[in-house]
Amino acid sequence: MRKSICIVKNITREGPGLLEDLLKEYGIKYSIIDLNQGQNFSSVENCAALVVLGGPDSANDENEKMHNELGRIKESIAAKIPYLGICLGLQTLVKASGGKVVRNPVQEIGFRDLENNPFTVDLTEEGKRDKETLH
Repeated sequence: MRKSICIVKNITREGPGLLEDLLKEYGIKYSIIDLNQGQNFSSVENCAALVVLGGPDSANDENEKMHNELGRIKESIAAKIPYLGICLGLQTLVKASGGKVVRNPVQEIGFRDLENNPFTVDLTEEGKRDKETLH
């Protein structure tokens, strides 16, 4: 069986958008697993790459859905499968890698805050010292 890009949806209304358009344009095989619809995400063995999209959950949620999702992501990390995490997908990568996910004190959806200012990212002192971060 030929491997494909596995796209994981955490909420039905949030799809792969432009990414799906590009995959179709270039004839790249992909599959979509909609966890919100109860679809099974039981293995990463047939994933050439894994894309995990956003949703209303938190990587810190203590429920079966999140435990299963984090388990599959840990498997993908161990198998060195390329990974793209968007929003919640990045939270789950951090959590599955042993990092800490903390609640943002400012509600965030998209690229701008409630006053239309763009969100920014600032490196911590530890991040500034991390040689991997600087490349």
